[in-house]
Amino acid sequence: MEDVARHAGVSAQTVSRVLGRAELVSAATRERVEAAIHELNYIPNGPARHLASSRSRTVVAIIPTLATSVYAEEVSSIMAVLEKEGFTTLLGNSDHSLEREEHLISSFLERQPDAFILTGLTHSPRAMKLLSSSGVPIVETWETDGVPIDMSVGFSNIDAGRSLAEVLIAKGYRDFGFVGGRLDIEPRARQRHQGFASALAVAGLRPATVVEVPAPASSLDGVIGFNQLRQQAPETEVVFFSADGLAIPALLDCQRRGIKVPGDIAICGFGDYDLATIVDPPLTTVRVEAAKMGTAAAQLILRRLKDGVGAKQRVDVGYRVLVRGST
Repeated sequence: MEDVARHAGVSAQTVSRVLGRAELVSAATRERVEAAIHELNYIPNGPARHLASSRSRTVVAIIPTLATSVYAEEVSSIMAVLEKEGFTTLLGNSDHSLEREEHLISSFLERQPDAFILTGLTHSPRAMKLLSSSGVPIVETWETDGVPIDMSVGFSNIDAGRSLAEVLIAKGYRDFGFVGGRLDIEPRARQRHQGFASALAVAGLRPATVVEVPAPASSLDGVIGFNQLRQQAPETEVVFFSADGLAIPALLDCQRRGIKVPGDIAICGFGDYDLATIVDPPLTTVRVEAAKMGTAAAQLILRRLKDGVGAKQRVDVGYRVLVRGST
């Protein structure tokens, strides 16, 4: 740091401010210091900065899977917002397991992060205790159907499932099926089914035939679940998959086998993944504002860290039902 200070013609304290509280330094001075840092290839000592500022300038984000485009959108937005303010994002993959999420939370707490961004409102009892006693800001994403530990950003999976069913009913469908992850351990799949089922009940229709697949599910599970559903209820007119990652493989398998979609059976998903508009026919699905969710979550964290203790906030980013050729 002293080398950088001499190179930039400033004090070591000024260099420290540029690294930790850049808003306290004039633009011209900040540019000189940043140029010196770049020229000298200076890498700040993270633990030392942590001790000096009482902050690690890291935020932990834990997502259920690395294989889904919507979670990638969310994480990219989180990183983009935090990096502008000098924060590093530490990423964890829970693989849809509460036990693994608990382990990740415990391990990351050893690094004393400044905040957590989690997926969903459901966690193991020990994880809840660890998070509640951590004293750091916590934002839970992807759900608003419940009470958050601290702050939440997301949408109502129940309302989204209900809205999709209402659209399909309005199109004239009467016999429904549902394929999703195990409802006892997949809270968001359970909520989507709950909303979907409520709309069918209000319309006076029989409940959807339900097929549950393993969690975490693979692409093949979408095909297996679809075939199992057709065997159990061959009269089914339309199948709602709890995620596009299950719906798209089933749709591709229909093409391979000569099953007409939507002529023989209609298919819809949830999430509006990257491939949803590329498959033929394009997939009817529910668009989730993942990037907007990540941006809002990161902004809540920064606001809390800047202002200190603040009111618990809940941000609803909404959703959109997108009707395409598969229905």
